[in-house]
Amino acid sequence: MSTAILLAEAQEFLASLRFIRNLLAQKGVIALRLYPNFLMPQPVSTPSAQASTLRNLKVLVVLLVVSNIFVGALSAYLLHAVDQRYSDLVDRSVPALNDLRELMTDTVAAMRSTNPRLLAGPETIRSASLKAMQAALTTEEKFLADFLKTSGLNNETQDRATLMRAGAEFNKAAAEVARLYFKGQTAEAAQMREEKLRPVFDRYFAAMGQAADAVESVSLAANKDYTGRTSSLSTLVLGVASWPVIL
Repeated sequence: MSTAILLAEAQEFLASLRFIRNLLAQKGVIALRLYPNFLMPQPVSTPSAQASTLRNLKVLVVLLVVSNIFVGALSAYLLHAVDQRYSDLVDRSVPALNDLRELMTDTVAAMRSTNPRLLAGPETIRSASLKAMQAALTTEEKFLADFLKTSGLNNETQDRATLMRAGAEFNKAAAEVARLYFKGQTAEAAQMREEKLRPVFDRYFAAMGQAADAVESVSLAANKDYTGRTSSLSTLVLGVASWPVIL
């Protein structure tokens, strides 16, 4: 058989092998290599390679466990810190606003007790009205003193000073009006109430409203700051927790 014929047959054989390889690849089967050892099985992993892979898996599991513990501890700490901040905010703001509301109520009651209409009539009614007026003025003055000592206005020194001055002016003017009532000078007391006590009462009430606005403004600013910090801390925790996904 001539060399040309042998070469042609070899080319046909190789072409047949390429056709079979392409056909198997199209059907999802691993293609055979056109080498002398194409029918030999693929080499398996060595014991040393398996041991290395197992060590890597153990290290990965340990890292995941440590990461979960760290994320849990960090989340608990941050949650406690945020809770403490909001608790402090509530402890400062809510009692101060409640005390201001109570002070407003006592002040209105004290002002109303000096109404001349309540002191007109028989002596028995007048005597009871005078006692009620004295009690209302005493209650308001005492509550103001206690409020200025223990209120949440310690950080708002200007509003606190304004409220203190307005309260002192109101208590002084109300005491003068009450003194005239006790002396039986009802007409003079009524005139002083309208000319002196009422303008002082209006300024006092405005000072209480200004103090309440200051407490609310500080609370809103603190809440906004806490919200921003909470968002940043949440982003930090998510970033730490998502490192396995990133890797």
